[in-house]
Amino acid sequence: MTTLRTVVLPTLVVTALCAVVAGLSEGSDGVAGALVGGAIVCLFFVSSPAALGPITKVSPHLSLLVAMTFFLTKVIALLALFTVLFDRDGLGAHLDDRSLGGTVIVATLAWTFLQIRASKRTRIPTYDLDDTER
Repeated sequence: MTTLRTVVLPTLVVTALCAVVAGLSEGSDGVAGALVGGAIVCLFFVSSPAALGPITKVSPHLSLLVAMTFFLTKVIALLALFTVLFDRDGLGAHLDDRSLGGTVIVATLAWTFLQIRASKRTRIPTYDLDDTER
């Protein structure tokens, strides 16, 4: 719930602001591009904890391997998605490229900043000292 309130919702607000700016400058295609771009960013970043959380609890030793494999899969899926979105004869005809790209950049920077701020506030120790005396 904390991630939803501190990261996802503010990123959706940033996406809405990008959609307003895109709507004023590019019209309805700009709004559609900005909303699709914000949705892509949110789905890309939300999918990692949703998929890796249960795996980390079951087998912490496999979590890095699964995380790297999942990341590679997401990058390939994004490449395929952007290929479809930038197709001028298909779905891309209804989206403004600059609005989509700009919103992806702005929403990614917002998500990254908000995630760093949220993780700093959780105060999770990075290492645990033993109770043994030397």
